Amino acid sequence: MLSAPSVAENRGCCVLLQRAPKGTPSSILTLRLRRCFHHQKASRPPISYSPPPYASPGICRPARYLPSPYGAPSFRYATTHSSPSSISYDAVAHVQSLLARPDTKIPRSVEPPDHSHTSNTPISDGPTPAPTLTPHGTSTRSVDPFRAALLAMREGDTRRVLTQLHVIEKMSREDLQDAVAAIPRTTFTEFFRALDPLRVARDCDPAGGSHIPVGMYQMLNMASSIDEYGVRKLYTQLMQRLLILMNALQVAGYTLHLEEYISLIRCAGASSDISGAGALWNDLSAGPLLAWRNSELYTEYIKARFLTEPLYTNYQKTTRMVTPRNLHRSRLALGAPAIQRLDRLRAKVRSKRLRFGLNKDIPHVEELMRVLRGHHPALRLFKTVIAYHSFRIDESLLCALMIALGRAGSLRFIGTQVLQKYFGIRTPHPFPLEPQSKSQSLAFSSEPPRIRPSVRLMRAIVETYASNAEIGVAVQLVEHLSNTYNITIPQDVWQELLEWTYLMSTPPASTAWEEAKLYVKIPSPRAVEMIWNAMTSPPYNQTPTFKNYDILIRSLIGRGSDDLTPVLSRMREAILLYDEQCREYEVAVFEYTLYVRSGKTPSAIIYRFEHARHKKQRMWYNISTWCRMLLKRLPFSKASPVPNPLAPHFIEEFRPFLKNPVKYLTPTGCVSLVDPAMETFKLITTGSIEQTIPMRNTRGRWTRKQLHQKRVAVLSTHSLAKFKASFLKDPLTLLAPHQDAFVAPVIQERRADNPYQEQAR
Repeated sequence: MLSAPSVAENRGCCVLLQRAPKGTPSSILTLRLRRCFHHQKASRPPISYSPPPYASPGICRPARYLPSPYGAPSFRYATTHSSPSSISYDAVAHVQSLLARPDTKIPRSVEPPDHSHTSNTPISDGPTPAPTLTPHGTSTRSVDPFRAALLAMREGDTRRVLTQLHVIEKMSREDLQDAVAAIPRTTFTEFFRALDPLRVARDCDPAGGSHIPVGMYQMLNMASSIDEYGVRKLYTQLMQRLLILMNALQVAGYTLHLEEYISLIRCAGASSDISGAGALWNDLSAGPLLAWRNSELYTEYIKARFLTEPLYTNYQKTTRMVTPRNLHRSRLALGAPAIQRLDRLRAKVRSKRLRFGLNKDIPHVEELMRVLRGHHPALRLFKTVIAYHSFRIDESLLCALMIALGRAGSLRFIGTQVLQKYFGIRTPHPFPLEPQSKSQSLAFSSEPPRIRPSVRLMRAIVETYASNAEIGVAVQLVEHLSNTYNITIPQDVWQELLEWTYLMSTPPASTAWEEAKLYVKIPSPRAVEMIWNAMTSPPYNQTPTFKNYDILIRSLIGRGSDDLTPVLSRMREAILLYDEQCREYEVAVFEYTLYVRSGKTPSAIIYRFEHARHKKQRMWYNISTWCRMLLKRLPFSKASPVPNPLAPHFIEEFRPFLKNPVKYLTPTGCVSLVDPAMETFKLITTGSIEQTIPMRNTRGRWTRKQLHQKRVAVLSTHSLAKFKASFLKDPLTLLAPHQDAFVAPVIQERRADNPYQEQAR
């Protein structure tokens, strides 16, 4: 029923608009319609309904908005005694479009600009055109972005879905609420499923599974894709936009499903937002879904709460490793002088990492992983999941709990309550009280395990034990799982072992373990090469990748040996892989420009171009880093004024990977060689970063040290900044870009460079 009768004036005719009683047969409605307007059946052609442009079959049209199967609307007309003899078809169509709506508001598409939205009577001087029929409370403009997103989801195009989600984010609140009221509820579940961060990482992240250190962030000018905390902007923007959809659904009175909460929790983890994951969990617990929690939901929450996935920490192992300072007073007892030295070491390392790995919710400098180092939160979750709930305990849930407990160094608890109870593996005590002459080995029970291990457990073991500097235990467990259960060790597990071994055997991690007098935690300098030989020899016979070469070459250079032949031979092998990647990039460039010129570029072509470009420039940066490390460690005799004769040959061979000018040390000073034919990188200061570091001074009091750092950008042909749109159609510009081809970095106002300022709290 209408709230009040309304009158529509069309060519001097007053027509009373009123709904027919529910259930009135369509034949009676048709007969009354003909009597009202004095039309014969043969003299009036049937009125054709023009569906809205977004109303394709099966998309954005609930059942209540579909046309009647009998061809007649469910309403009747009532007229006065002095009705006109004839009325135009346009007017009838206009009246029908008004009556087809449950309320009497005028569609925004036909409303005059200065007309109030609360008026029920349309007033116009001339003939009113027949508007397009739209569902209640919606307009074509408000539903079109959802329709385009649905078409992209149907085609499996994740990039286009993200583009349309950006358009949906710009919609007004009224249009978004109208669209939520018009679109079926299950459609939004498909939105959350299509925008799962794991799928977005696979289809839209050009960096892939690679870590972006601070040096690469500055050298390759990656401020357009990485924020100042080291988090990829792709996932933070995705999190904000999905929260807008979540809010619109809750305002409309809907309750989110478990699958939608899982996608949101994964988004919080991908954006390294621990507090956001906790807020989503509290919102879920306060609703009717509290009784429907299962093991999958708990697993995803544990992964996001403790950042157990490599994607959730942006593949940064330096922030995930456990140091002696983290274990003080929970697993170890360190003296005051050792604590003071470890604090100075931590502050020195912190000054070189900008804001990478910091907690965004704290105004002062605090490592994000410090929130995860507590033993009690992970232990409470373990007891809640294992002892309180009765749902099935699977391998994925146990692996997430293992890594969460490993953040706090609870290796003894992991060995007794997880590995021994569920997998039949007894591990040695990670912190022996007395030095032992024999190396402890693992013990395995003869009983079959309760859960059969897989590659997932192998990855969790490497992450848990290697991050606590237990490289030997991790290697033994990986070999046991591979030999006992016939599990092939994948390439990423070998890469994890190589990276963790290299990190724990080099400063600052090795320096920290030395300060704590735990020399057993420091791997041998040849440990990386030992793992390399095991990986490439039978029975594994793995083909080394460029990432494997990167770790091995860094380890060989770090030894400081006078014999550079092994290093140079490995570098030449890695450069062959770089040349192959350059050829792949050329093919991707020509394919991309061909589609750009045709006017339609598929998302797969865009991703292939961006991924090949990012991989090529990352490999160039790694080779350039090896060259800088080698030039700093070139052996020379201090007693002889003759420089190393290897330097000129080395510079000539690796010239494309060296910065201009090239600098290296000699017995008499520093040599700087400038090549005018080579590119000179341009360093631009884009702003400054101010941080407050809490520290103890020499008197034992807490102080605040103000740290001011420059935010810089390097402009070069190897930059990973966005190209200007005018240069995308030229393949030569993409293959050999110049500085004008990139979008200029945003330069903030420069402030005076102040030294460290120390203030007492």
